[in-house]
Amino acid sequence: MGEEIKVFTQMFYPDLASTAKVLSDLFFNLGDYYKIKVICQNRSYVHSDVKYEEKSKINNVIIDRIKVRKTNKNSLSGRIINFIILYRNFKKEAKKANEDIFFCVSNPPFLPYITIKEANRKNKKSVFLLHDLYPDVLVKLGKIREKSLFYKIMYKMNKYAFENSSKIIVLGRDVKEYLINNYNIKDEKIEIITNWGNNTINIGNTDFRKKYKLQNKFVIMYTGNLGETAEFDTLLNTAKIINNDNIKFVIIGDGRKKRFISGKIDEMKLNNILLLDYLQEDEYYGVINTADMFYVSLKEGLEGISVPSKTYTYLSVGKPIIAVVPPKSEIGLSIKEDNYGIYNNYDPIKLREDILEIFHNKHKYNILKENAQKTFASKYDRPIILEKYYNLFKELEADKWKPPS
Repeated sequence: MGEEIKVFTQMFYPDLASTAKVLSDLFFNLGDYYKIKVICQNRSYVHSDVKYEEKSKINNVIIDRIKVRKTNKNSLSGRIINFIILYRNFKKEAKKANEDIFFCVSNPPFLPYITIKEANRKNKKSVFLLHDLYPDVLVKLGKIREKSLFYKIMYKMNKYAFENSSKIIVLGRDVKEYLINNYNIKDEKIEIITNWGNNTINIGNTDFRKKYKLQNKFVIMYTGNLGETAEFDTLLNTAKIINNDNIKFVIIGDGRKKRFISGKIDEMKLNNILLLDYLQEDEYYGVINTADMFYVSLKEGLEGISVPSKTYTYLSVGKPIIAVVPPKSEIGLSIKEDNYGIYNNYDPIKLREDILEIFHNKHKYNILKENAQKTFASKYDRPIILEKYYNLFKELEADKWKPPS
């Protein structure tokens, strides 16, 4: 058994949020090699009325949960209250921790600073897994200004965490470049390890198509968080002009933009879009296997600070992907390199043409489908990515690692 790892994260199993799924999958598998202890919140991030037991042990992983209040995650006041509760308790837990490696994820935004500061004080190794980068995302979305006090405080906290962590894990090449250029972080400190998917090809759910009258339809699907970083205008405008009753768009999920999307569907009279709630884990893979293509998006200007990692889950199903993302983003680079779908630069007219071409050209569709399967098997299957994490932790154990000066 290797060293002990203390994991600090707001979300963990059995929560349905994507971060919870990623970290649970990672550490349940690493539990055979390391002693893993997780500290997280005791309520579901997706459905805050769902509570979990305060202490549990699963697959050799010990989970301790912090009590938080029941609140709507889309409520600013509720999130602030829970952030205060989490800040206080995560800080307390970090002070008590004495494991060999401190591991933290970038949500909530203050967590890396707390974790890495305490690890540094105790001369412990630390790993910072960066998903979305705040406050940079908020600046790009026009929510705050760089001159604001909040931005300056968060930037300094991030910079401290980046500079003093042993390793920073990022999900894409664009993110690595962003940290080097905007935070002056050394290249050798940053590791690119994408998220992954589980091989789920052919786990279908024919009842889903029957239930929503999608038999013999060409289904383009989006699942997950309907949040600020995703771009839905291109999808909605494409649905408006596609003029083909045999092509249906299915959006499954929840988030701040759900009301906006629902309103647009009504306003634009889009009877070719189906908007549904989050799926339970036992339903999810069966439903996504019924799709013919998937939709992935990222707002313009967000390259380097956010990566839509649901791409890898979609690839695990072995179906082509539509990527409406910045050209130099990780997913933009990936889809062009491996030709597993359609790249689109926020152009509904062009997207309509490309979708119709693939719909009518079965040979081209099958080439993209085959490329999706090959790309997943060679780059994004779970064992491939888990080995990268295992090697990173082994490197930290090795004598060549030195604490940050």
